Amino acid sequence: MRPALLFAMLLLPLAPTAFGRDTAYQALRTIGAQRSQTDLNNVVEVKGRNGTPQPTSWIIVLNDPAARGGVRELEVAKNRIISERTPVKEYSGQPEGAVLNFAKLNLDSEGAFSVAENEVRNSRLEGFYAADYLLRRGDNGKPIWIIQLLDQDKHTIGSITIAADTGVVLGRTFESTAGKSEWAATGGLKARLINFSEATGRTLRHSGEKIREFWDGQ
Repeated sequence: MRPALLFAMLLLPLAPTAFGRDTAYQALRTIGAQRSQTDLNNVVEVKGRNGTPQPTSWIIVLNDPAARGGVRELEVAKNRIISERTPVKEYSGQPEGAVLNFAKLNLDSEGAFSVAENEVRNSRLEGFYAADYLLRRGDNGKPIWIIQLLDQDKHTIGSITIAADTGVVLGRTFESTAGKSEWAATGGLKARLINFSEATGRTLRHSGEKIREFWDGQ
């Protein structure tokens, strides 16, 4: 999808939320509807905490050289921008100008959770209760999802990195039962993703269909 078309869709009037808590796409669409295309052109990160499976709110981080810390943060919940702040501390995340390429963004947070949940299930990781989400630009310029897996006490028990354009699992770190970190570098397991169970495949296809319907305003 061309960026200009994507941004035009982001600026369309909001449809009622159909999936419970806002997904990342819905939060971005709120920014487009209530702010401007300029803001969408400057998104460097999208963050959500304690998702069960989706968080109660999303933080959209915008590149803003005029701000004190170099960024501006908008918090979105229930199709509304509920707060705006300019952190005093200098932003230490993405390098300057590392804005997200929405033309490469094909996996919403709902789809990212489905991929992460499948990895957890296949690895028999115990204690998974909630998830922290981070969408940012990867080293190759394409967007990636980093999903932090949390137990009921909000302790991190693992992390999964997913390509946001293809849904491929790029890497994962799980805590073993002995309390040691177990790293599994999956290095772009496209074949593994294609060979998921039929149920997982249906989930991902359904997620993709909902995303396309969402951008089309259906």
